[in-house]
Order: sequence, then C-alpha cells, then structure tokens
Amino acid sequence: MGDFKFGRRRFLGLAAAAGAAAAGGVMLGEPYAAAATGVDYAGLKRALKGALLRPGDAGYATAAQPYNSALGVRKPAAIAKVAGVDDVRACVRRVRGHGVPLAARAGGHSYAGFSTPDHGVVVDLSALKGITVSSDGTAVVGAGVKLLDLYSALAAHGRALPAGSCPTVGVAGSTLGGGIGVVARAYGLTCDHLKSATVVTADGALHTVDGNHDADLFWALRGGGGGNGGIVTSFTFGTVPAPTVTIFSLHFPAARTSRVLRAWSQWMDAAPDQLTSLCAVTAAHTPTNRVTGTWTGSASALTGHLSALIAAVGASPTSRTTHTYNYLNAMKYFAGPAAGREAFRAASRMLERTVTASIADRVVALMSKQKGMVLLFDSLRGQAGRIKTADTAFAHRGAHASVQVYSGNAANGPAVLAVQQALAPIVGTGAYVNYLNPGQKDWASAYYGTNLTRLRQVIRKYDPDRVFDFAQSALRA
Repeated sequence: MGDFKFGRRRFLGLAAAAGAAAAGGVMLGEPYAAAATGVDYAGLKRALKGALLRPGDAGYATAAQPYNSALGVRKPAAIAKVAGVDDVRACVRRVRGHGVPLAARAGGHSYAGFSTPDHGVVVDLSALKGITVSSDGTAVVGAGVKLLDLYSALAAHGRALPAGSCPTVGVAGSTLGGGIGVVARAYGLTCDHLKSATVVTADGALHTVDGNHDADLFWALRGGGGGNGGIVTSFTFGTVPAPTVTIFSLHFPAARTSRVLRAWSQWMDAAPDQLTSLCAVTAAHTPTNRVTGTWTGSASALTGHLSALIAAVGASPTSRTTHTYNYLNAMKYFAGPAAGREAFRAASRMLERTVTASIADRVVALMSKQKGMVLLFDSLRGQAGRIKTADTAFAHRGAHASVQVYSGNAANGPAVLAVQQALAPIVGTGAYVNYLNPGQKDWASAYYGTNLTRLRQVIRKYDPDRVFDFAQSALRA
C-alpha cells in the first residue's frame, strides 16, 4: 500500500540540504503468533498454474523482501506467484481455516509490511498486469499493475488516472486506501474513478462489484484499505483526458518557515481546483521549507497564483522553478531516478483545519527538536472534497491536507511515532490508511473516522471467519 506522493525520492533529493515496538516486523496477534501449520502446501503447489515458493526454494529470499528494507527479513510460510484468478481462488480455499495469515501483495509497498506476513501465505499478484483501454477511456487494470506502467499505457490513448507518483507503487493498494495524488484537487482521488472491481472473497467466490452489485463491498473498496474483505484481482476505472501539467517549486528562507506554512494553507483555501500542492517542513534547529505542486490550467496563469503566495509569505523565495510537461512526463519527473528498495519510517495525520499562526508556530517548534525527518503537507479538498464522507470508505473528505511524517533513517521509528502523536492536538487526530504505522494506538478511528462502524460491518459480512486478518484489519477495530 501507500501513494508516495510528490515523488519521495525526487523530494528528498532536492531537499538534501535541508517508536515503535513493531519497528522490526508485523505485530501479529492470535491466532497467528505461532508458525503456520496444517496447510497442504504440496497440494496447493499442484493446484496452481503459477509458482509456489517455500523457504529454501530458489527465488524465495528475494520474493520475501518487502519494499521497505527497514522492516528487516520476512519469513512467510509460502509465496504464491499466482498466474490468474483461479490461482487466487485456490489459495483462499486451501489456506482458509488453518489459522494462517493470508495476504494479497501487489506492489509490496505496505508501510508496515502487512502484505508480507511472517509465517503466512503471500498471494503475489504481480503477474496480473494486463491493461486494456476502451475507446471511451474506460481502463480494465490487473491488480499487479504498477503506477508508472499504468500511466504509460493510458498515455498511449491520451488518457490519465489521478494517483500517486512513486513508479513502483501498485495501483491496487493505492486505490484501496483512497489514492491521494499529485492532481487530487483537480481530479479527485484514485478510488473516485473506480467503476467496478473483481474480488475473491473469503469463501473463494469471485464477485464483480459495482454500485449495483455487492454495492456495500464496492463502497468498502474505495478507501477501506488493502487487505480487508477479499483479494481484488482487477479494477475498472473511468479515466480523464491527459492534462498538461506545470510543476512548480519554491524555497523560502528558513526563518520564514512558520509564515510559509500558514501562508500556504490560506493560499490553498482560496486556490482553484487546478492547483494541488505540498508544503514541506524539514527538521533542523531552524526548520527549512519547500512548496511544490502541480497546476493543470494554462501555464501563464500560474504566475499570478505564485505571486500571491510570495506576497503572503512576505519574502522572496531563495529558489523558484517551473516546468511544463505532458501528464506522463510529469509523473516521471516526480518519480525521480530509478532506484530499488528503500529504508524508511513513516506515519501520518490529517490536517483538519486551515493553519493559523499558532498552529504553524507549534509545528515549527516541534520540528526544531527533531533530526532526519520531514513533514509533508499534501493539499486536499477541491474535487477530492466534493464527495460526501459517507459515500465511500475514505473518511477524510473534509480534510485540508494529509500530513506524512517521514524519515529516511531506519532507526527513527520511535521518533516518527512520537511526532505523529504530538501532531494530533495540533493538526487533528485522523490518519491516512495508505501511510499506516503498526505502532499507532488510535489507528482504527484515525484511518476510518465516522465510517468505521459501517466498514467493520461490511468486512464481517464478507469475511466472517477473519480469513484476511492482520494486525490493523478492520475486523480488529
């Protein structure tokens, strides 16, 4: 899961000048505390068209690695490299009822590594990577597709889907958690464009869900988080004409960081939907700042908006850049240079209100005491805020922004969690399920807010025996 919005690699590269008991693994409770037993792995292997990897098999060690190398070594009981829907159904039918964790994995970017559970069976969907685009722009997308591959396929048809920017994030996890992206205010969340999905539920049955068929499960898939209720094997999206995107970036003097955060927040309150942006506050004795974002209107019209921000800050930026790209190249820009796995710690809050001088000062004071950490305030509202909170499982329609607490220091887990806790009385108690943190105590109410009760009821209906249970499953809420 996770959107890695505004290209974490790109951001951290440009900003280089500038606690958790679960730090080493997934927190597994009963019935999964012991090693997996009872599954007929030989029979499962025979039933699959794809490969089944067990400890000691060639390729197992690599396949068992989560994207986040800070999570350490994982030891699933088996990894099923499924070849299609029938393989997914075979996995569910043969593993359920044995007290063994069963987890779907698409991109493998789950912040907590819940998609690669110790002693569990990983249903690896990476081979399900078909993409078909109809003349009306409707796209049918396999659950193993990664974002950059999807953007490239859609670009060939002049289409786009609003989503995150990390190229190797899976469309599955991103969509299921909501899908905050770099043009969210202009086009909404990824899940807002979901028209239907095929899902294998806990009984091994295949469902095609939409607003008229298993509508409650379709509701849950739009923001309820990956791993809950079933394994999605394909998504059908409505897409949009691919826009031209102007990307901008401004740095202001560090002494103005509090003013920058406040001015940015008020600026976004008044901004048209075509403007989506991020304000970053990077830890230091005097925290530094950066404002970056996208504009989908005419390139010349952006100048006036940036001038308004600069005037509100009351200081000239120390650097200012703008570049105009087609949508695909904009996503490649945010992705940054190709790289492999990363080690990081992260958590989140949701900014529930416009930033006042007091809020900004408290944020800056908090970050002045930290090291190796950044707060990424990603703007929301616009089209993302025009859908009612109860209409999808994504519970943060009224939020002003998401706030990712991020550290590239693998040892910084306790500090990240402490900052997340300290932010709650400052910005709000919500959190984004695609930035999940296994050490967070208030995760259920934070992720799902007023939608928690309904989500729990829906997931219980389709998974009454907790086949897809994990440490932050909606069934544990």
